[in-house]
Amino acid sequence: MKTKLCLLLLFLSTLFHFTVTRPVQALAKFSTNYQVNYTVYPSGVTHVKFLINQVNNLSVVYATEFSLSVNHTRLENIRVADENASLVPNVIRTRNGSIISFSFLNKVVGKDKKHFFTIEYDTTDVTTKVGNTWEINIPKLEPDENTVDHNIILTLPLNFPQPAFIDPKPSAIVNNNYYFSGKSLGNRHISAVFGQEQYYRVILDYHLQNNTKKKSIQKIALPPDTNYQKVLIEKIDPRPEKFETDIDGNWLATYTVDPDEKLDIKANLAIKVSFLPATKNNSHPEAFLQSNNIWDYDNPIFTIPDIQSLRTPKAIYDFVVDKFTYDFNKVSKLKTQKLSASESLKQPESAICSDFTNTFIAISRKAGIPARELQGFALSENPDLKPLSLKQDVLHSWPEFFDSEKNTWVQIDPTWAKTTQGIDYFNKLDFNHIVFVIHGTDPNMPITAGGYKNGDNQNKDVSVEPISEMEFPSAQIAIGEIKQTDGVVSIELKNNNPVGFFGSINIEKNQYISDNTNQVTIAPFSSEPLRIGVNHRPLLNKRLVTTIISINGARYEQRIQIEPLFSPVPLFSGIGGLFVAGTFLTRRLYLRRRQRKTTLHR
Repeated sequence: MKTKLCLLLLFLSTLFHFTVTRPVQALAKFSTNYQVNYTVYPSGVTHVKFLINQVNNLSVVYATEFSLSVNHTRLENIRVADENASLVPNVIRTRNGSIISFSFLNKVVGKDKKHFFTIEYDTTDVTTKVGNTWEINIPKLEPDENTVDHNIILTLPLNFPQPAFIDPKPSAIVNNNYYFSGKSLGNRHISAVFGQEQYYRVILDYHLQNNTKKKSIQKIALPPDTNYQKVLIEKIDPRPEKFETDIDGNWLATYTVDPDEKLDIKANLAIKVSFLPATKNNSHPEAFLQSNNIWDYDNPIFTIPDIQSLRTPKAIYDFVVDKFTYDFNKVSKLKTQKLSASESLKQPESAICSDFTNTFIAISRKAGIPARELQGFALSENPDLKPLSLKQDVLHSWPEFFDSEKNTWVQIDPTWAKTTQGIDYFNKLDFNHIVFVIHGTDPNMPITAGGYKNGDNQNKDVSVEPISEMEFPSAQIAIGEIKQTDGVVSIELKNNNPVGFFGSINIEKNQYISDNTNQVTIAPFSSEPLRIGVNHRPLLNKRLVTTIISINGARYEQRIQIEPLFSPVPLFSGIGGLFVAGTFLTRRLYLRRRQRKTTLHR
């Protein structure tokens, strides 16, 4: 948020005996101290109080009016006091904030004279309470040449959750009061997250249709596990024929739809969202560097110097946030197709979340940074500050990039950074973003939940509600069928659980099998093959070998049959055949020679 102070100054002239309105540079004639108290109530309402102490630096200057611009749109119980005398302010609400202005009751004249006044109001724009987690965003106060100091005190309710993230760090913490000095703040927002995890109940409806005369194989995408979220499939009706994952990590469920039939599917899920991303990666980052019709960084517009110089995710994020202006009217006008990143750059004054996202991805890939699009649900209590722009059940889009140092994917939201006037959505996200699909290899597929419509059903198909903490079952892996083809053993890893599995599978080396370690991702109710190289095979006889398999550190013994280079039955059959054939030929030659000798003797 950008907080801006505007003063209308009137100069007293002893020569002409009248007042003259001064321009903005007259602000330097004052020394102003700010203390801003943010008191958070258990209900989620925050009481904001500005205590402003203004000192005249000249004897001939005094202020007659004051105007404060704040990045809060929902203000209640606005009160202004001039030296403890109440007055009625004028309040103008804008798309991204409010302007509070008033005329002073008291004319404070004289050098070093102090003028004390307060502005206070209640708002729900500072705190977001979701279940048992809280997000607090305090906008920055932009000082001008009059500002001497500014301090902020954040007061929280008793029994508040422990902080997961506070930036910048407070100067002091006393009980439930957090103190931020002007020196530690600088020109920065305060962002804080309290609590570690949030749980949601998610109900999704999918509508499939087959208008052909043949059976149709169709797939739907269920919300997958990511570095930030864990998904529990409590119920899905009807049950799919198959679950699988794609290269992006999406969970795909397969159905057969009969000719000229419709199929309605309902999925009941629980989703746990964590603040800090898990360090896990089973994807191939190099697969997410390609240009295509949406992330079209081969377009000449990406050769301009401002873009060519961008080399880091943070620099690209800042560029996108600064470049685009969010267009709140564009959603209703938007057709179903996405704009390419190059087209978005040509009209930066009319952008929505997909424009921010696609441009970040395109520039990142051009710079050699793997990046993907995430589509899903983002909880927003104020659509003016945190808009949702995808038309399908009012969904949202944001990007993620691959951090090679941490070996993990990092989610960011440049759209909300823009609409909230600069709240940090790069170094931290929140508990409010739930991923439904990941677009990395294909910018349009799979379709996100909420987008599986048919002509008869245009109802709301996405329901998301915060719930209390719950226990998720762990995924236990079972060993299925074991096969050997040539020199490779294939072990079926079965996940018969309603949650996905991610972990390390290690095969200990023995006389016949090579040491092998794999990072494996298995969707719920599905299986994946683990292929192991055989470094030595017996010549003729099978060998049953005890093999140690470690799954996330737990060691299991598994008997694996190693096939020989030559099967003894065919080998001995061949040798026997050769022996019989050789015997037959030998006897035949013997009989011929004997017959010839008999003929000669006659």
